[in-house]
Amino acid sequence: MLPSHRSFYVSDVGLFLLLAVPFLNEYVISLVLSFGDVDFYVGSAKTALNTFVGIAGVLGLGFSLLRLRIADSRDLVFISFLVKLFAGGWLLFGYMQGVSSALLVLALADFGAAVVFGAALVKRT
Repeated sequence: MLPSHRSFYVSDVGLFLLLAVPFLNEYVISLVLSFGDVDFYVGSAKTALNTFVGIAGVLGLGFSLLRLRIADSRDLVFISFLVKLFAGGWLLFGYMQGVSSALLVLALADFGAAVVFGAALVKRT
């Protein structure tokens, strides 16, 4: 039995909150990169990456909170499915480029969430 697709809305709030807070996102990025290539994570490249991850965290947090506040709909589940599918694709791309093996774990988690959202779409049909 698959978990409820709504449980991913809640878990996304926690994840994106970590990425949205400036010093916490630096810790998360350092942790993820500790499993791979960290040579580029210095100076202005570090600042730029932290900034972009922070912006993505704020946007993801807003989307996650919005998903919790509005009534569930087929469109919402479909958009969540697409977000998880594309996020998993980007994470897999980063893994395949040798950034960090931790990205593979995150990609598989997003693809797993996409399966749950896909199943929710099929079940609603």
